[in-house]
Amino acid sequence: MHIIQTLFKALLTVALLSTFGFAKGETLQTIDLNTTTGQPIKISVSKNGFLFDTVKDKAVVLDFFGPHCPPCLIEIPHLIDMQKAHAKDLQIIGVQVQVQMSNDELNAFIKKKGINYPVVNLDYAWDLVAFVRANTGWQGQIPYMMVFDKEGNLKRQFIGMTPNETILKYIK
Repeated sequence: MHIIQTLFKALLTVALLSTFGFAKGETLQTIDLNTTTGQPIKISVSKNGFLFDTVKDKAVVLDFFGPHCPPCLIEIPHLIDMQKAHAKDLQIIGVQVQVQMSNDELNAFIKKKGINYPVVNLDYAWDLVAFVRANTGWQGQIPYMMVFDKEGNLKRQFIGMTPNETILKYIK
């Protein structure tokens, strides 16, 4: 009987903590990023996803990529088109995770490719990379995307090239 009471108390405690301890929108952790142009981005991690302080009322696609990754290079023009076509409802944020390079080098790459969304360089993304790897099972494959709705809820993750139509299904 004592074991059943102890188990019941433990289950009740877990239920209460999940209901009250991690209320929707409650920040569990913050992650600070800086884009290659020096724009700070603060991510508030909640139970259901990420809230981005610089992005209001838009879905967010975090695109983890590399400048020497052939599938990433193929995908970039499609992301540019998607950002342009859905600028009112969507913000893409690139996160370069393949190689260590200076912001000047990455900015030259961004300019050459015509990237029209903010990009965070690896040196400014270590905390994000570590958090995502620890909490999603991501092993570092690129391209890798995390899609968040307008409320910051993680809707889907993709490894490998993903058609825009597939991504757009999850941002509405």
